[in-house]
Amino acid sequence: MSQTPKRNAGHGIPKKGRSCGSCHLCCRELDIESKPGYSTRLDTGEDIAKPAGKDCRFLGTHGCTIYEVRPLVCREFACDWLLGQKGFGPDDTPESLGYIGVRGVNWHFAKPA
Repeated sequence: MSQTPKRNAGHGIPKKGRSCGSCHLCCRELDIESKPGYSTRLDTGEDIAKPAGKDCRFLGTHGCTIYEVRPLVCREFACDWLLGQKGFGPDDTPESLGYIGVRGVNWHFAKPA
């Protein structure tokens, strides 16, 4: 792909009954651009910017370790599955498919083992 997926590219309210669950593919694969007030922790102001394909340093075994104080970029992000966009059925989670849909563009990654 010629473009790098941006974590701040998808916005919206999750479809009723859908939540991230054990899927944290966006925390691993998407690029987070450095933007003051947008990519900074709410408690310390620390920037969490990271390149695509690298785990967020706050991603733990069971998800985000700073969930309550996560930056605005993380609070606002929602993939196409989470939003219930056309083509993403109830079982078509990014984790199970090996890709994240963001605003109608599918970003393919290796499926987790």
